[in-house]
Amino acid sequence: MQLIENTLSRFVSAGEIAGCAIRVMREDEILYEGSFGYADIEKKISMSAENTVFPIASMSKVVTVAGILQLYEQGLFRMWDPVSTFLPGFKNPKIAVEKPDHSCEIVDARGEVTMRQLFTMTSGVPYGWGDTAAGRIRAEKEAEFMKSGNPFPGLVGYANWVGRLPLAFEPGERWMYGFSIDILGAVIEVLSGKTLGEYLKEHIFDPLGMKDTGFFVPPEKQGRIARLYQINEGMKPSDRQYPARKPEFESGGGGLFSTVPDYSRFAQMLLHGGTLDGVRILGRKTVDLMSTDHLTAEQRKGDNWDTQRGYGYGLGVRVMTNPELAGINGSVGEWGWDGAFGNWFCVDPKERLTCVYLTTNLPGDHYRFIPRLMASMYASL
Repeated sequence: MQLIENTLSRFVSAGEIAGCAIRVMREDEILYEGSFGYADIEKKISMSAENTVFPIASMSKVVTVAGILQLYEQGLFRMWDPVSTFLPGFKNPKIAVEKPDHSCEIVDARGEVTMRQLFTMTSGVPYGWGDTAAGRIRAEKEAEFMKSGNPFPGLVGYANWVGRLPLAFEPGERWMYGFSIDILGAVIEVLSGKTLGEYLKEHIFDPLGMKDTGFFVPPEKQGRIARLYQINEGMKPSDRQYPARKPEFESGGGGLFSTVPDYSRFAQMLLHGGTLDGVRILGRKTVDLMSTDHLTAEQRKGDNWDTQRGYGYGLGVRVMTNPELAGINGSVGEWGWDGAFGNWFCVDPKERLTCVYLTTNLPGDHYRFIPRLMASMYASL
């Protein structure tokens, strides 16, 4: 495993990242585990593969997907059900059509957003980013809401509010990374009668022994949180504060905290077809459905991220379809996801391997680091 160690230590010694922690498992054995650099440079707190708590950002999405797939297995919804069945704010959707002069026209959508389109990120539900007219409209409306001083309406109320905003395109037209999985988190609340955090704790975290994973970090664990660093600005530290109690908004798309050991148990459960140490989280065929590429060639045209080159998309996860195009010495069928702060994990059924890599980068710059990590990892097998 010297290749992995050399690569990650080089990331730190070259001043590219503040620190990182990793666990690679194969056939239920820890193939490699290590930590490098600092969780807090200013306080000289070393990174720990065992104890450091990380904000995992969008790696939260896969956990939320696992949670709602449990409800799918119970027959509580079908993949092609309209989302408005559970969240009426999604009834009669509109689309913000951008014109060449950057103005936009609001038109009626031809169809409704389905559950399947939320899972596959083909819904057209945007983040509040400026790359689409719908995203800009959402950002403006959210800014107005923040200024209003009105209380947060709860996850379900917020999801219904988002549903009444325009979509970026006709549902199902193409892939676009957006707010879809957070909407699935709201559906979990509707179907289960529990808050998202309660549901995930009861049905995933506690059964798997993920004792350091949740939407907040209790006061006694706050000192274990890794600090984020602006990696392109001389390792400038972030002053971001993290909740010590249940937050108003439990973001199933990006709000979880976790550790390398905790998330490795989640990844191992997925590798084993939904069961770990006799605890069943999902059925084997459900995990197969989750980890299969669902995109058509036309939908894939919207997927132009460097990190997605050679990958398709399943239910909340990337799925390797073409290692040659990706430039990765890995396996067809490897799957997983990543997070905004540089975090990344994979499940490789062919090699019976999982990897959880957590770090603290602002920006994440995944394409700068992950292909090098993967090259070293696969060369070590």
